[in-house]
Amino acid sequence: MTYRDSVQRTSPRTQTKITGKVTCKFGSSNGIVRDLSDEGICFQLLFDIGAQTGQEVTIQSEELGFLTGIVRWYRGDKIGIKLKLSSNTAAQISSYYKFFRQ
Repeated sequence: MTYRDSVQRTSPRTQTKITGKVTCKFGSSNGIVRDLSDEGICFQLLFDIGAQTGQEVTIQSEELGFLTGIVRWYRGDKIGIKLKLSSNTAAQISSYYKFFRQ
């Protein structure tokens, strides 16, 4: 069993290819949202921005709009972001599923 298979998730993840931009204290990078859930994002960076665990980041994309979150992990060119949950965040993710994910 792989690690990914053994992790218990509170929200199911959906594989995506949403292009966007992530910004943190030390810089910003374009990239791709590789997976999305109601509570988090896996973002693949085009180049390293020095994001560190616990650091606040913003995510911007045409499909998702403007979201904020906290870096939970980073591995190579990917970072895991726990979204700051709000009714606005929930509406933006719901809108993505309704209008872009058909």
